[in-house]
Amino acid sequence: MAEFSYTALDTQGREVNGSIQAENRSAALIRLKGMGMYPMNLQAAAGAVAISSRGGTVVVAEAEAVKPSAFALFRGVSLSDLALFTRQLASLFNAGLNMSRCLDTLVEHSESATLSLALRQIRQAVQGGSALWEAMAEHPKIFSELYVSLVQAGEASGQLGNVLERLADTLETQQEQQSKIRSALAYPIILLSAGFGAVTFILVFLVPRFAKIFKSLNRELPAPTQALLTIQAFVSSYGGFILLAGVAAFFAIKAWEKTEQGGLAMDGFRMKVPVLGSITRKDAVARFCRTMAILVQGGVPILTSFEVAERAVGNKVLRRAVEQVSDAVRGGEPLAEPLKRTGVFPSLVTNMVAVGEETGSLDTMLTRVADAYDAEVANKLRSLISMVEPAVILIMGGVIGAIVISMMIPVLEITTGF
Repeated sequence: MAEFSYTALDTQGREVNGSIQAENRSAALIRLKGMGMYPMNLQAAAGAVAISSRGGTVVVAEAEAVKPSAFALFRGVSLSDLALFTRQLASLFNAGLNMSRCLDTLVEHSESATLSLALRQIRQAVQGGSALWEAMAEHPKIFSELYVSLVQAGEASGQLGNVLERLADTLETQQEQQSKIRSALAYPIILLSAGFGAVTFILVFLVPRFAKIFKSLNRELPAPTQALLTIQAFVSSYGGFILLAGVAAFFAIKAWEKTEQGGLAMDGFRMKVPVLGSITRKDAVARFCRTMAILVQGGVPILTSFEVAERAVGNKVLRRAVEQVSDAVRGGEPLAEPLKRTGVFPSLVTNMVAVGEETGSLDTMLTRVADAYDAEVANKLRSLISMVEPAVILIMGGVIGAIVISMMIPVLEITTGF
């Protein structure tokens, strides 16, 4: 048996503190409810031990830990862990288990210490009467605003199981795409890092030594060599200042981007950049369509769906367009026409939405649009990344080659007599 301390409300609504003996946490909850108590908080008593008998031998074990190691607070939750948790929660909930039982199971099987800690706190909140989305909202570093909004919409519509299934699909797709991008970028990043290190080493250690030799010759140096020495002197004198200025400019732009005007300007710029602009735009549109599809299929009202989807696009230009569409729909217009008027959404989106409204299959059409754009974005990213590797090799090879040639020309002139 283990000892648990609790805070609960009695039949008259008064708060009661005490302790109770039970086999485990679930058994303690059942006992408290059987006593007419409404538990608000329940945790293993400090120093409590659980005693059981195995094969005639008495075994003393530590009671259920309420919190993982303090180091868990400094570890993040990966997208793969979150996707796995969402899939497992959807499966358990759709199997007929109540939310408290679902969380009991997932707390014990979570491989992420940070997620396990959060789930314990969420479980306590849910057992105390909070809605799942309210408990998740207390952990914004794990559950995003969009995640919480979708769970809230699922609970409100009675379609939480379906919403969790679709949310798990989305997270798994994102995790797969991120994994592919990281794998594809790994080699170019290694090449770029190695090339940058080589150039830095040459400019800092080799060029200054050659410069001393060249000055001792008292002869005019070739133009490439003079240019190299000028660049080296500039970097040596102002390199630190340039680095600090670059860092300061980066943070200044980030701060400006958080403002409404700055965010609109930067997101608009990103959507106009050649090649990358098209990818950025279609990725945001795909997120909007997929979020709307999940909400519409879950029975969420269309205006409420717009409020949630606005937070999903991750692009202020597109968000403002969604706000305009939402106002038009609130005024009684069909969805397709205001989408077209914004000039932001591609024709494929407006045409598919129009068909979906006419046939009553809006969620299906939105899902098809999202799938099409996700596939297109993935293909374009693969093509772009496949071009990065040879470009990095050519650029770094050209830079290093130019430096070496610039240093070797005077040496060759001296040795050959030219």
